[in-house]
Amino acid sequence: MLGMYVHVPFCGKICDYCDFSAISVPERYYLEYLDLVSEEIRTFAERCPGAFEKVDTLYVGGGTPSVLSPEQLSRLFGMFQSVGVPLKKLRETTVEFNPESCDVERVSAVREHGATRVSLGIQTFDGNLLDRIGRSHRAGTGEAALDMLLHLPGLRVSADLMFNLPGQTVEGFLQDIEKLVAFGPGHISFYGLKVDPETRLGHRIARGDDSVDEDLYAPMYRSGVELLERHGFTRYETSNFARAGEESLHNLNYWRRGEYLAFGPGAHGFWGGVRFHAPEKYAPWRNYVKSGCLKEFLYLDPVGPEEELAEIIQLSFRTKEGLDLADLHKCGKTIPDAVVSQWEKKGFLTQNNGRLALSGDGWLFMDRVVEDLYCNCIPYSNLE
Repeated sequence: MLGMYVHVPFCGKICDYCDFSAISVPERYYLEYLDLVSEEIRTFAERCPGAFEKVDTLYVGGGTPSVLSPEQLSRLFGMFQSVGVPLKKLRETTVEFNPESCDVERVSAVREHGATRVSLGIQTFDGNLLDRIGRSHRAGTGEAALDMLLHLPGLRVSADLMFNLPGQTVEGFLQDIEKLVAFGPGHISFYGLKVDPETRLGHRIARGDDSVDEDLYAPMYRSGVELLERHGFTRYETSNFARAGEESLHNLNYWRRGEYLAFGPGAHGFWGGVRFHAPEKYAPWRNYVKSGCLKEFLYLDPVGPEEELAEIIQLSFRTKEGLDLADLHKCGKTIPDAVVSQWEKKGFLTQNNGRLALSGDGWLFMDRVVEDLYCNCIPYSNLE
């Protein structure tokens, strides 16, 4: 499967916790961006004829794509179609929206071009917490956006929450989940706050003006998973939960090491066995495009045998299916039974039908489990 990701780097306001490749600029930059990303995509089309016709999923993320006007969104999608992306035949097309810019006109604009799925950044329904993390929407705005989206026929809706926010309690997070579930989306994601010291929130915490209780991270995650499972959602990836058939096909392709094209500032792609991304900051990316998208401006990371092994282990364990040992054997590697057994005894791993998958608190300690399994891989031939 071939995916395509397009990064829209603009936000009306940068949240206090944000460390993503996003900027808040005057609207005149939106038109410049559309010219530049069009040029970037058309250059790729010329260099790789027929590639866009093979695209299966499209994801327009950010930033906040919905800061673009309905006309600008239509122009963006029209450009995709002009290079051969089969918009009306794609298996899935997702566009990220923020509540304050989620309106019928913008949603209609992307649906007219084949969008089948919207991802809405709610983060929390608690107005005090929204203020504390610098979100630009109000709780009521999030509720109204959800209600509008979920009454549109044939549209799949995903909503994001955050947990371990400053001042948030376990009970408060569970109330957010209950409220979100009651609206009826088919897909829910939740992400634990990671404080970057260079963000506004990071600076406040460093000064002692704010704080995050790290001891609440684990109980919030555990209780959130349990609550969603009681409501019929399956954890198909460490932070993603879906009712049957509502999984994100685009994101599953990432975790299964499928290829995907990427355009826009800092957008990461995987094509021809090489992981790559353009400059992350807007101005250097602009220079990259204006230079003719010269290869020397790209950050290239060829995936060799060791990198492939690391990716197979790391990405597989993000999913409920876990690691297929046959994939390791194709790389000439396996994991000793003694190493697996120690994690099974802790309740962090299960083994079934040639697969290893995380269980229990293994999801919370995934990095530790993955590192240990990777470091203890041995040549498969040793067991033959």
